[in-house]
Amino acid sequence: MYTVLVNITVQPVSINTTLNSTVVFSCEVIADDLSFRVNNTPATDEANMNKGFSVTTSNNGGTRRAELQAIAYEYNNNTEVRCRASTDDPPQIVFSDTAILMIQGLLDSVVDLNYTFINGSSVLLTWTAPYTLDNVPITGYYIVNGLVNITTTNKSIILSATNPDPCILNNVSVSPINDVGIGSSNNISFYYETVPLITPPVSVVPVVNGQLISLNISINVSELCDGEYPNNATVNILNINNEIQDSTSIPTQVNDQLMITGVITVPNNLNTFIVNVSLSNNGGKYLPTPSFGFGFLGPVTNIDSSIDNCSTIDITWTAPTVDDRVSILYYILRIYDTITGSLVDTVSVDDTSYQFVDNNLFIHRYTYVITGVNELGEGISNNDTFSYQRVPQSVTEAGFNIAAFNQTSANVSFNIPITLECTGEAPGNISVTIECNGTGVVYNDTTLVEYAKRPMIITGSVLVPLYQQCNITVVFSNGVGSSDPFILAFVANILPTTSSTSATSTISPTVSTRTSSSVIIIISVFAGGGLVILPMIIIFCCLSLRLYHKKKLRIERRASESHGLPNERVSFDGSSAHSSVGSTTQETKLCPSQSTNTSEPHASTTKEAATGGGATASGTTVIGATGGDTNPPAIPDDEESKGAT
Repeated sequence: MYTVLVNITVQPVSINTTLNSTVVFSCEVIADDLSFRVNNTPATDEANMNKGFSVTTSNNGGTRRAELQAIAYEYNNNTEVRCRASTDDPPQIVFSDTAILMIQGLLDSVVDLNYTFINGSSVLLTWTAPYTLDNVPITGYYIVNGLVNITTTNKSIILSATNPDPCILNNVSVSPINDVGIGSSNNISFYYETVPLITPPVSVVPVVNGQLISLNISINVSELCDGEYPNNATVNILNINNEIQDSTSIPTQVNDQLMITGVITVPNNLNTFIVNVSLSNNGGKYLPTPSFGFGFLGPVTNIDSSIDNCSTIDITWTAPTVDDRVSILYYILRIYDTITGSLVDTVSVDDTSYQFVDNNLFIHRYTYVITGVNELGEGISNNDTFSYQRVPQSVTEAGFNIAAFNQTSANVSFNIPITLECTGEAPGNISVTIECNGTGVVYNDTTLVEYAKRPMIITGSVLVPLYQQCNITVVFSNGVGSSDPFILAFVANILPTTSSTSATSTISPTVSTRTSSSVIIIISVFAGGGLVILPMIIIFCCLSLRLYHKKKLRIERRASESHGLPNERVSFDGSSAHSSVGSTTQETKLCPSQSTNTSEPHASTTKEAATGGGATASGTTVIGATGGDTNPPAIPDDEESKGAT
């Protein structure tokens, strides 16, 4: 055992310093010898001295003091330093505590560098100081903002710009400073933000999944500079009273297609709603975007239908009343056969009209169901039913002439050429009835004209008694109904004459077209409506009429010379009787209910006649003029005329 006589009264302490600075370690002891050791080697070794270490010692009354001066080269960082004290008698060696030389070089970059917009042209820049050794202070921060260099001792700074350009990227670097110099920099970039002059296009597309309605929101920023991008997009859903029902923000991240997208859900209790999308950035609020209105469409109105020709049907309707922001994509038209109840066709129509072909349109009855479609799907349907066949119009004018007769009866014959064209009022049948007050029905004829494609001739002949009031009745009918009857009254009279060479009375007609003593009544019938008469029939009838006139005048002249009577014929036009030497040549033009049928059956007739008679083509009848009266006039009571009435 021995007693420690060496006591190091001043121990060396660790030192933190900056690069290339000079530091001094001190040691003090009462002993015979005192020295420094660097990394466990004598500080006076040449190697240590070459690294910038040097030792100085002093002795004051037995108290020895040593100082180790060191230059803080980079390779001297973390150098261990100790003092060595020794005595000669008794011999003892004592080492001090170990001190560490730590050298701080240039500082690392700041961390957590970030920016916050105060407004579109002012940015608050913040950061966190880098690590540094204790007692080695950061003396400041060096900021490069474009062409502007700023030094601050704070860990934040406000950067501002006048009339910033949102299309130019602003780069900022921040570097820490200590006694060594400016440390590593940290960089950050941003665009000063401004509100664009033109609000970017916004799209709102609803997606219906059962009872759930979602909205796909898209904002196209492809025409904006980066500093004009919105950083806030709020979607407001309003009811029809403009009351906000929901408000949701969507992320404003811009994708590769330069679009901002998001999805929101519409509250379930809204069938009609308005969507507003508001945009903003740190430069302010954007101009308002157009509102989007959505709602299930109401019914169309004013459904109407007509025909263009024998086989084309036109359908028109009026669009439902909607908000200007609600677009109608198209209409669904469903065509039903009302008679069978079957679905004939379903078509999508872009406009408010549709046309289709039906070669048998007059025998069909259609129900049209029309539904508007928009982004939310099908709306409320509306329907109407149409039939294209109508009750035929009544005959409005008629006239006839008595050409010849005998003492007991008159032979009535008629000849009605008919030309057919398409119209809903086209008759399917023509019924002609002749009835006399004393005899009853003497003629009843029903003729089928529905399928006639070329002009057809309705003819008939019957004997009617003289001196009886008779009515000729013409009725048109089709599948819908019958026209009002046209009734024309007439009386066949004879005039007695006395021959100068015979005492017996003879009966002579006022007008005769034959050598036989028979009565020929030429009936002219006119139906209302603008109808086209075939030119060839007109020409044929006119030539026949002219030949007939010439022949009749010759016969009348001979009859006047042989009987000594004036040449006279009484005509009846449905309203009055008058003398005439002419005859009427007319043509009837009717309209079929089916004009595309390629077959043309013969006219089928059902006839009833009280008395027989031969048919003669003594004239023609026109159905198609206007005017006249469906009520027969009173029979004239002119005893002196003695003509046919």
